[in-house]
Amino acid sequence: MADPPQYPVYHYPPQYPPYPYQFAPYPQPPRRPGLTTAAVVLMWILVGLGLLNGVLWAVSLTANADLFVRFYPGLEGWTPLVLLLSSVQALGLAALRSLFAVRIMRRSASARRGALAVEGVSIGLQVVAQMVLFSAMAPLQEGGTLTYQFDCTGIILSILVLCFLGAARSARWCDR
Repeated sequence: MADPPQYPVYHYPPQYPPYPYQFAPYPQPPRRPGLTTAAVVLMWILVGLGLLNGVLWAVSLTANADLFVRFYPGLEGWTPLVLLLSSVQALGLAALRSLFAVRIMRRSASARRGALAVEGVSIGLQVVAQMVLFSAMAPLQEGGTLTYQFDCTGIILSILVLCFLGAARSARWCDR
């Protein structure tokens, strides 16, 4: 009987040099910048805050309109309109932010520009709302002191989103 043919046994696969990046069969897309990811996370936080704010304004529109009139006596005739506009504005901005956050993750440059516009409008609306509420509350105590608490959480988050999405790295990544 003849011995079977002897085949070489390789214990390890042969080593090949790695492909250079330009010769890879499928070029990889560039990594998403951390600033863009942080901006999208902040936009989702603002979506949650906007939904909560819109629902709370809608509840106060239906249940506690008299309480609103008592706190802001300068807006007695405007109470339903102010509460309705605040609720619609908060829910509308939340919807736009969620849309733009999803499209930014898909590298859409138009969504990035839209998000910058929405955040700019949001800052303006928040400042106007705080000025209106302050001026409505000011006649409450004539001749005395007035303590007004200003919550700037939404303004600061919107400014951060503007700064993060306005960076050149975010613009370069979103521009397909």
